[in-house]
Amino acid sequence: MISHRHLVEEVAARARLGDEEAADAAVHLVLAALSSRLDPPHREHLRQAVPPHERGALEIGARRHGGEAPAGPADPLDALLADVARPVDATPEQALFLARTVVSRITAGDTGLEADLRGALPEEFGPLFAEAGPGPRRPDR
Repeated sequence: MISHRHLVEEVAARARLGDEEAADAAVHLVLAALSSRLDPPHREHLRQAVPPHERGALEIGARRHGGEAPAGPADPLDALLADVARPVDATPEQALFLARTVVSRITAGDTGLEADLRGALPEEFGPLFAEAGPGPRRPDR
């Protein structure tokens, strides 16, 4: 299992976020959105794979949608990306990059988790499991 500090540092560096607080928020957004799309057994596998600090995000996601895909865009991946993007005013491309980064870091040491998540999520979620390359830059504000 990756440590909280290592996870946040990697997300901050790969996503070129300004600080670790922003990276921590991004990790929580992604995990809550992902958790909301998982049934209890798959959510439990994810819970066991993330650092204790991140487990609260999984509970928030579970309560939000009860393990059922939320209503929204016809494409379930678009709905997940909207859940990640909306609170931080990110583009869908930035949200996908953040989601890929978080998923790649939490599954890096646990190929069983990656297989479990791939099997639990609709086929449209495949892009989440691609290695995150250089990320899109946030526009200057």
